Amino acid sequence: MLSIAMATVRTRWVSFLGAFVALALGTAMIAMMALTLFATTGTPHSGPQRFGRADSVVVPADPRGDPAHRPAAVPARTVARIATDAELTADRTFDVTHGGSAGVGHGWSVARFAPYRLAAGHAPTSRDQVVIGGGSRSRLGRTVQISTPAGVGAYKVVGVTDEVWFEDAVFFTDTEAARISPPVNALVVTGNADVEDIRKAAGHGMLVLDGNDRVKADPDPSGGANALAGASSMAGTTMAIATSVAAFIVIATFAFVVDQRRRELALLRLVGGTPRQVRRMVLTESALVGAAAAAVGCVLGTVASGALNIWMIDHGVAPRWFEIGVNPFALLLAFLLGVASALVGAATVALRASRVRPVEALRDAAANRRSMTAPRWLLGLGMLAGAVITGYALRDTPEIAVNPRKYGAVPLLFTGAFALLSPVVVWPIARLLTWPLTRFGAGPLLVRQNMLNARRRTVSTVVPVVVAVGLVATMLCVQVAGDRARVDQARQQTRADFVVTVVPGTAPALNDQTVQALRAVPGTTVTTVAPMRIYVSTLKGEVVDTLTGQAVPSRALGSVLTPKVIEGSLKNLGDDFLVIDERTAKSDNLTLGQHVYTWLPDGSRHPARIGAIIQTGLDGDATFLSAARAPAGTDVKHAWVTLRPGADIKDVRQRLAAALAHQPVEAGPAEAYFARVKDARAEDGHGSDGHPRHLGGLLTDLGRQHPHHGGGRPAP
Repeated sequence: MLSIAMATVRTRWVSFLGAFVALALGTAMIAMMALTLFATTGTPHSGPQRFGRADSVVVPADPRGDPAHRPAAVPARTVARIATDAELTADRTFDVTHGGSAGVGHGWSVARFAPYRLAAGHAPTSRDQVVIGGGSRSRLGRTVQISTPAGVGAYKVVGVTDEVWFEDAVFFTDTEAARISPPVNALVVTGNADVEDIRKAAGHGMLVLDGNDRVKADPDPSGGANALAGASSMAGTTMAIATSVAAFIVIATFAFVVDQRRRELALLRLVGGTPRQVRRMVLTESALVGAAAAAVGCVLGTVASGALNIWMIDHGVAPRWFEIGVNPFALLLAFLLGVASALVGAATVALRASRVRPVEALRDAAANRRSMTAPRWLLGLGMLAGAVITGYALRDTPEIAVNPRKYGAVPLLFTGAFALLSPVVVWPIARLLTWPLTRFGAGPLLVRQNMLNARRRTVSTVVPVVVAVGLVATMLCVQVAGDRARVDQARQQTRADFVVTVVPGTAPALNDQTVQALRAVPGTTVTTVAPMRIYVSTLKGEVVDTLTGQAVPSRALGSVLTPKVIEGSLKNLGDDFLVIDERTAKSDNLTLGQHVYTWLPDGSRHPARIGAIIQTGLDGDATFLSAARAPAGTDVKHAWVTLRPGADIKDVRQRLAAALAHQPVEAGPAEAYFARVKDARAEDGHGSDGHPRHLGGLLTDLGRQHPHHGGGRPAP
């Protein structure tokens, strides 16, 4: 059979060309994703990074006993106690923006504990000098505008360091860093101090990290693995889809090839060929074509992976230091999957071809009379039923319906059902669409009748297009529809006339001067929104969840911000309220009126009462707390401006423009803002909430498994 198969491939290479090209391109996609997937495995950067040269590090602990996030700080009395036993260096970390890019600021004295090395210039010696981490030498001597929590200032670049993977840093003098951000976020201990003595001096609420535990104080304790989660998710999802599509295309292509050779196969049966020999010949042919196509695909995938690497970095799917290398195991996997796709595709049609009687095959060669088999009916109807049932079951959970990662099974099932039932569906559609051809003479009429009579051949041509286009189109439609629904819901639940946001690339948040200028505009009510990470615990101190809370004035709930209330009321909440969504309440076993503790980012603990339970938003969990409880210096991301009764909108617009004339902010009508957000989510790679919107980002969303805390909430 091998010699016959090789002779057949050699003499009928034109018939196999389509299958070869399809499988080569499919394997190329699989190879690219396999190389990407292997490049994202493991820990790219092992061991402590930012404090790799420190003896130990003292950081504040969160309620779960992990290193706390900023702006949690080490109390001054703790610093004083530890200073009596060891040599200390205070580390301050704060957000900065310069040149349109965001980063973090530090005092220069902590640079020596990380792999920072001056590439050019010198250390900062005065308050108006900075060193740019990973900066270009061409920036030396230039004056740059840097936005910090203390405002915007002009600084001279006197040095640049080599680039590090875990942060984009700007180094100030220690004095200037202390002025910008007085809290000490970490203490670096040197001088061979005894760790146990440091722990005793640090006391409760502090963590003393030494050895490999210092990695917990890094900006990315995973050593870069978390930064590659998006790339890994995209690669895994795309690889699964590419393998499925390749298998479908190969099945359809080989079905077409076998259908064209039915007379030849029938003659082989007539001269004594057994069904087993027919199957072996078809499988051997597919193995030869598959091996050659898979080998070519692996070469193409390796070459194309370089362009994919650049694309992933440019679109934010992977960090700038990510690199796709040549991995023989990944290429072997891609090759085997390519050959397996060819064999699976050929096996389905080989079995069907070998079972047909010779006379029946000859009769069936002119026109297909039976295009649907019992297994195809069962699988097709089963997938269709699964899609309908799943979609119906999720009708009362809109937050799932707008999430492609969770709702993606529905369009996938519909696409698969349509592909399997295509012999039934395509015939009436083709008959209707080709009806005009009957008016244009014998040639077009012959084309039409050929399509209608040769159903298997028509379906073999249509199915690959249905699968390839259907998978992408349906998922993108779900994504776009979900984005629009999220924006529409946000608009319906916000009663404001204007919105004030930061100009991208100028500052991390609205500063106090901007907020004060807004509140001075007559005839308006200003509602600031400050997102923050909070912990919720019972009165016994058991932490039940980690949430992203929105700190807003209590008067704004029910008037400016109007989420749908399930239990309780948004009126007369006071300053000790906590408003949570229905899903959070159920998963954390929290009830209306229950008293809990909330732990804020600065480490402070406050008693709170569940004042209301609201509908779970399309963006997920919704949590509100009083702005009066927000720690000093909490970033205000945006502000809603509402006109008071009797205020003139034109006059308010002019006053807003005058008040914000010299501020790095944008102010505009709320309607225009929501329309801009909707357009941005449809056109850009990422929406305003940071979720990916391009195809690569969509695949990232589909594959990513978010970490959960406590009662099941994603970590903010």
